[in-house]
Amino acid sequence: MNTKPKKCKYCKTKTDTPIQFGLSWFCSIDCATNLCLENREKSKKIEKRQALKAFSDRDIPTLKRKAQQVFNAYIRARDGKKCISCGYTGEGRQFHSGHFRPAGNCGQLRFDEHNVHSQCSICNNYKSGNLAEYRKALIEKIGESEVIALESYNTPKKWTAEELTEIIKTYKAKLKSIQSNG
Repeated sequence: MNTKPKKCKYCKTKTDTPIQFGLSWFCSIDCATNLCLENREKSKKIEKRQALKAFSDRDIPTLKRKAQQVFNAYIRARDGKKCISCGYTGEGRQFHSGHFRPAGNCGQLRFDEHNVHSQCSICNNYKSGNLAEYRKALIEKIGESEVIALESYNTPKKWTAEELTEIIKTYKAKLKSIQSNG
């Protein structure tokens, strides 16, 4: 059987004895292997670019919301149903993760465990955090020097996608640990 010369997919030379792999023709196994290796490298580069795009600046707000949800769930599990401001324990109220220094004004303390504690919805929503009582209880809980450090920490923070992803992983693990022990 006489076959027509075929052009090698890799080196582009014409050959009378082509080797077919899939739908492509090659002059040798070496050319087929080299093309396969080049395609694998191209795929890795494309995957790398796509991974970088996944953490674009547009995703920072989404990651920040997710990190806040996981962090807040951890705080509520850590502290239970006891309001740091008024001391209320029991049923009938929702419990939030109340920030001593608000996350809106002090984003650098958004995920600081000393700045966030379980707080009843009445104190958090209707009494604007009930900060005078919150401060007294916080001094008892973590000490006056730590409270002063919180109050004086004013260095702004811009969260990166990597930091937020790490926060999500860390607090998911901490939450899981509390839930499995409790």
